[in-house]
Amino acid sequence: MSQSYSKKYTMPHLNGFAAAAVLVVAALFIAWRAFSVLENGVAGVSILLLPLGYCFTRFRVVQPNTALVGTLFGKYAGVLPKSGFFWLFPFYSTVSVSLKTSNYVTATLKVNDASGTPIEIAAAIVYHIDNPAAAVLDVENTHDFLQVQSEGALRVLATHHPYTNDGTADSLTGHSDKILEQFRRMVQERVEIAGISIDETRFTHLAYAPEIAQAMLRRQQAEAVILARQTLVRGAIGMVAGTVAELEKRGIVNMTEPEKAKLVTNMMTVLLSEENASPVLNVSGD
Repeated sequence: MSQSYSKKYTMPHLNGFAAAAVLVVAALFIAWRAFSVLENGVAGVSILLLPLGYCFTRFRVVQPNTALVGTLFGKYAGVLPKSGFFWLFPFYSTVSVSLKTSNYVTATLKVNDASGTPIEIAAAIVYHIDNPAAAVLDVENTHDFLQVQSEGALRVLATHHPYTNDGTADSLTGHSDKILEQFRRMVQERVEIAGISIDETRFTHLAYAPEIAQAMLRRQQAEAVILARQTLVRGAIGMVAGTVAELEKRGIVNMTEPEKAKLVTNMMTVLLSEENASPVLNVSGD
């Protein structure tokens, strides 16, 4: 498990420039002593310098935003999380891990939302490696692990929320910020073992499945027409009620109930008509 590997445990190392100076001095000293003491100086120098030659292979250059994860005889030996020039002790094996922020875009998934409507959904994930030891030692491949876990979380998320607001739960289109934060937490819980930190998530594709897209478009248009009609009717009723009340309050006309009903009918017809009304004036005096 990732808890076994602490990113705070630093692998033993030395400053590369200081180690290089020591090794060069040691090599010169060994060569001088070999030529002074041994009869066959060249052979002696070659034998004595073999261990030093191996030591010269222990230098490592760590680039910015990169960490080295070390093992010693099959056991975790710590992390070298800083950039620079270093010398590592013999027998330490290392793996380089990038700590740079990366993007991953899921495949476009076809799932049924909470209401059973088929939709297509895809998301982009911004992440970085927070625990390099876990990324190397706990999973085979961090990118593949993130791919499987994020797409699984996206499927679960889509099935628990409707595409549009139906009053039962937060919708994917109407509450995207809240749902994206929920998605980020879901993915974070799944990839914690791999030492991955999720910085941000966002939808890159969200639409009805092609086979129902036209039908759902007509449904949305019909719902919009109904909503507009309801608004017009409420407004017309308010105008008519206000007109009748104002006429009676000021005593401009005294209408019987049938006359009020006729006035209401005429005003509602004029206000709710889709075409301009053509008034007819009664000049007969009746």
